[in-house]
Amino acid sequence: MSAQVRAMLAVLDRRWPGAARRLRPHPIVELASWPEIRVRLVEEQLGESGCAVSGSYHPELTPPTLLIGRSLSHRRRAFTALHELGHHLQQTDVALGERTFEAANPLLFQEKACDAFAAAVLLSSLARPCSAQDVVSAYFSSAASREACCVWASRHIRGTVALLDASGKVLFASHQGFSASALVRSALRSRSAVSDATGDAAWCDGYLIVVLRVASSA
Repeated sequence: MSAQVRAMLAVLDRRWPGAARRLRPHPIVELASWPEIRVRLVEEQLGESGCAVSGSYHPELTPPTLLIGRSLSHRRRAFTALHELGHHLQQTDVALGERTFEAANPLLFQEKACDAFAAAVLLSSLARPCSAQDVVSAYFSSAASREACCVWASRHIRGTVALLDASGKVLFASHQGFSASALVRSALRSRSAVSDATGDAAWCDGYLIVVLRVASSA
Protein backbone atom coordinates (compact mmCIF):
# COMPACT_ATOMS: atom_id res chain seq x y z
CA MET A 1 0.00 0.00 0.00
CA SER A 2 2.79 2.43 0.84
CA ALA A 3 4.27 1.92 -2.63
CA GLN A 4 0.94 2.75 -4.25
CA VAL A 5 0.56 5.93 -2.20
CA ARG A 6 4.08 7.07 -3.06
CA ALA A 7 3.34 6.41 -6.73
CA MET A 8 0.07 8.36 -6.49
CA LEU A 9 1.90 11.33 -4.97
CA ALA A 10 4.48 11.12 -7.77
CA VAL A 11 1.76 11.10 -10.45
CA LEU A 12 0.07 14.05 -8.73
CA ASP A 13 3.30 16.05 -8.78
CA ARG A 14 4.05 15.11 -12.38
CA ARG A 15 0.65 16.27 -13.61
CA TRP A 16 0.29 19.27 -11.31
CA PRO A 17 3.73 20.28 -9.97
CA GLY A 18 3.56 21.43 -6.36
CA ALA A 19 -0.11 20.42 -6.06
CA ALA A 20 0.28 18.53 -2.78
CA ARG A 21 1.46 21.68 -1.00
CA ARG A 22 -1.39 23.75 -2.48
CA LEU A 23 -4.01 21.11 -1.70
CA ARG A 24 -3.04 20.74 1.95
CA PRO A 25 -4.81 23.77 3.51
CA HIS A 26 -7.92 23.94 1.28
CA PRO A 27 -8.31 20.92 -1.06
CA ILE A 28 -11.68 21.87 -2.53
CA VAL A 29 -10.63 25.45 -3.28
CA GLU A 30 -7.52 24.22 -5.05
CA LEU A 31 -9.31 21.46 -6.98
CA ALA A 32 -11.97 23.93 -8.14
CA SER A 33 -9.25 25.82 -10.04
CA TRP A 34 -8.25 22.76 -12.10
CA PRO A 35 -9.94 22.68 -15.54
CA GLU A 36 -9.22 18.94 -15.86
CA ILE A 37 -11.51 18.08 -12.93
CA ARG A 38 -14.85 19.39 -11.72
CA VAL A 39 -15.84 19.47 -8.05
CA ARG A 40 -19.49 19.61 -7.05
CA LEU A 41 -21.00 19.83 -3.57
CA VAL A 42 -24.20 17.78 -3.44
CA GLU A 43 -26.69 16.46 -0.92
CA GLU A 44 -25.73 13.07 0.45
CA GLN A 45 -27.54 10.08 -1.03
CA LEU A 46 -28.05 6.52 0.15
CA GLY A 47 -25.86 3.86 -1.42
CA GLU A 48 -26.82 0.27 -2.19
CA SER A 49 -26.18 -0.73 1.43
CA GLY A 50 -28.49 2.00 2.71
CA CYS A 51 -25.58 3.99 4.16
CA ALA A 52 -25.02 7.65 3.32
CA VAL A 53 -22.51 8.16 0.52
CA SER A 54 -20.29 11.12 1.34
CA GLY A 55 -18.55 11.33 -2.04
CA SER A 56 -18.13 9.68 -5.41
CA TYR A 57 -16.00 9.85 -8.55
CA HIS A 58 -17.58 10.06 -12.01
CA PRO A 59 -15.07 9.48 -14.84
CA GLU A 60 -17.89 9.25 -17.41
CA LEU A 61 -18.61 12.98 -17.09
CA THR A 62 -16.70 15.69 -18.96
CA PRO A 63 -14.55 16.69 -17.24
CA PRO A 64 -14.31 13.85 -14.68
CA THR A 65 -16.28 14.97 -11.63
CA LEU A 66 -15.82 14.61 -7.88
CA LEU A 67 -19.07 14.77 -5.93
CA ILE A 68 -18.70 15.78 -2.28
CA GLY A 69 -21.40 15.67 0.40
CA ARG A 70 -22.44 19.20 1.27
CA SER A 71 -23.45 18.33 4.84
CA LEU A 72 -20.01 17.07 5.86
CA SER A 73 -17.76 19.07 8.18
CA HIS A 74 -15.06 21.11 6.44
CA ARG A 75 -12.47 18.56 7.58
CA ARG A 76 -14.45 15.64 6.23
CA ARG A 77 -15.12 17.45 2.94
CA ALA A 78 -11.37 18.00 2.56
CA PHE A 79 -10.62 14.33 3.16
CA THR A 80 -13.43 13.17 0.86
CA ALA A 81 -12.28 15.45 -1.98
CA LEU A 82 -8.75 14.07 -1.78
CA HIS A 83 -10.06 10.50 -1.52
CA GLU A 84 -12.02 10.98 -4.75
CA LEU A 85 -8.98 12.59 -6.37
CA GLY A 86 -7.18 9.37 -5.47
CA HIS A 87 -9.74 7.45 -7.52
CA HIS A 88 -9.14 9.80 -10.44
CA LEU A 89 -5.39 9.21 -10.30
CA GLN A 90 -5.70 5.43 -10.05
CA GLN A 91 -8.24 5.23 -12.87
CA THR A 92 -6.36 7.49 -15.29
CA ASP A 93 -2.76 6.34 -14.82
CA VAL A 94 -1.78 3.02 -16.38
CA ALA A 95 0.85 2.02 -13.82
CA LEU A 96 -1.39 2.87 -10.87
CA GLY A 97 -4.26 0.96 -12.47
CA GLU A 98 -2.12 -2.10 -13.09
CA ARG A 99 -1.01 -2.21 -9.45
CA THR A 100 -4.63 -1.94 -8.38
CA PHE A 101 -5.75 -4.89 -10.49
CA GLU A 102 -2.84 -7.01 -9.27
CA ALA A 103 -4.27 -6.85 -5.74
CA ALA A 104 -6.29 -9.76 -4.34
CA ASN A 105 -9.25 -7.40 -3.88
CA PRO A 106 -8.85 -4.51 -6.36
CA LEU A 107 -11.81 -2.48 -5.08
CA LEU A 108 -10.72 -2.69 -1.46
CA PHE A 109 -7.11 -1.97 -2.42
CA GLN A 110 -8.14 1.16 -4.33
CA GLU A 111 -10.33 2.40 -1.47
CA LYS A 112 -7.58 1.94 1.11
CA ALA A 113 -5.05 3.60 -1.21
CA CYS A 114 -7.39 6.58 -1.63
CA ASP A 115 -7.73 6.93 2.15
CA ALA A 116 -3.97 6.72 2.65
CA PHE A 117 -3.34 9.18 -0.20
CA ALA A 118 -5.77 11.73 1.24
CA ALA A 119 -4.20 11.44 4.67
CA ALA A 120 -0.70 11.76 3.22
CA VAL A 121 -1.56 14.98 1.37
CA LEU A 122 -3.16 16.56 4.43
CA LEU A 123 -0.50 15.52 6.95
CA SER A 124 2.80 14.87 5.18
CA SER A 125 4.31 18.14 6.42
CA LEU A 126 4.05 17.02 10.06
CA ALA A 127 6.55 14.99 12.07
CA ARG A 128 5.94 11.25 12.18
CA PRO A 129 3.65 10.29 15.06
CA CYS A 130 4.70 7.98 17.88
CA SER A 131 1.74 8.19 20.25
CA ALA A 132 -1.97 8.87 20.50
CA GLN A 133 -1.20 12.40 21.71
CA ASP A 134 0.83 12.96 18.53
CA VAL A 135 -2.25 12.02 16.51
CA VAL A 136 -4.35 14.49 18.51
CA SER A 137 -1.75 17.19 17.88
CA ALA A 138 -1.85 16.41 14.15
CA TYR A 139 -5.62 16.92 14.16
CA PHE A 140 -5.35 20.38 15.68
CA SER A 141 -2.41 21.34 13.42
CA SER A 142 -4.08 20.45 10.12
CA ALA A 143 -7.29 20.46 8.09
CA ALA A 144 -7.54 16.66 8.40
CA SER A 145 -10.39 14.79 10.05
CA ARG A 146 -9.81 12.57 13.07
CA GLU A 147 -10.09 9.46 10.91
CA ALA A 148 -7.63 10.88 8.38
CA CYS A 149 -5.15 11.48 11.19
CA CYS A 150 -5.57 7.89 12.33
CA VAL A 151 -5.10 6.54 8.80
CA TRP A 152 -1.93 8.63 8.46
CA ALA A 153 -0.62 7.52 11.84
CA SER A 154 -1.23 3.86 11.03
CA ARG A 155 1.29 4.14 8.19
CA HIS A 156 4.02 5.19 10.61
CA ILE A 157 3.26 3.44 13.91
CA ARG A 158 4.00 -0.24 14.30
CA GLY A 159 0.92 -1.61 15.98
CA THR A 160 -2.75 -0.67 15.97
CA VAL A 161 -4.28 2.80 15.69
CA ALA A 162 -7.97 3.14 16.49
CA LEU A 163 -10.64 5.83 16.78
CA LEU A 164 -13.61 5.34 19.12
CA ASP A 165 -16.57 7.50 20.02
CA ALA A 166 -17.35 8.35 23.65
CA SER A 167 -19.47 5.21 24.05
CA GLY A 168 -16.60 2.98 22.99
CA LYS A 169 -17.87 2.23 19.47
CA VAL A 170 -14.95 1.64 17.10
CA LEU A 171 -15.12 4.04 14.15
CA PHE A 172 -11.74 3.11 12.67
CA ALA A 173 -9.10 0.51 13.43
CA SER A 174 -5.97 -0.13 11.40
CA HIS A 175 -6.10 -3.86 12.18
CA GLN A 176 -9.07 -6.20 12.13
CA GLY A 177 -10.18 -7.69 15.39
CA PHE A 178 -9.49 -4.61 17.48
CA SER A 179 -11.33 -4.82 20.79
CA ALA A 180 -11.36 -2.88 24.04
CA SER A 181 -8.24 -3.58 26.10
CA ALA A 182 -7.67 -2.60 29.73
CA LEU A 183 -6.05 0.61 28.40
CA VAL A 184 -9.13 1.50 26.37
CA ARG A 185 -11.55 0.68 29.18
CA SER A 186 -9.54 2.85 31.57
CA ALA A 187 -9.58 5.81 29.15
CA LEU A 188 -13.32 5.48 28.54
CA ARG A 189 -14.03 5.24 32.25
CA SER A 190 -11.79 8.12 33.36
CA ARG A 191 -12.38 10.35 30.31
CA SER A 192 -8.67 11.23 30.50
CA ALA A 193 -5.46 10.33 28.69
CA VAL A 194 -3.91 7.08 29.86
CA SER A 195 -0.85 5.01 29.00
CA ASP A 196 0.65 1.68 29.97
CA ALA A 197 3.12 -0.87 28.63
CA THR A 198 0.90 -1.65 25.62
CA GLY A 199 0.38 1.90 24.36
CA ASP A 200 -1.58 5.05 25.07
CA ALA A 201 -4.94 6.70 24.54
CA ALA A 202 -5.87 10.39 24.28
CA TRP A 203 -9.10 12.31 23.83
CA CYS A 204 -9.71 14.48 20.77
CA ASP A 205 -12.83 16.67 20.74
CA GLY A 206 -14.94 14.01 22.44
CA TYR A 207 -13.45 11.04 20.60
CA LEU A 208 -10.81 8.61 21.81
CA ILE A 209 -7.66 7.88 19.83
CA VAL A 210 -5.80 4.73 20.80
CA VAL A 211 -2.32 3.52 19.87
CA LEU A 212 -1.41 -0.05 20.81
CA ARG A 213 2.26 -0.67 20.13
CA VAL A 214 1.82 -4.35 19.39
CA ALA A 215 0.89 -6.04 16.13
CA SER A 216 -2.21 -7.63 17.61
CA SER A 217 -5.16 -5.80 19.13
CA ALA A 218 -4.75 -7.15 22.65
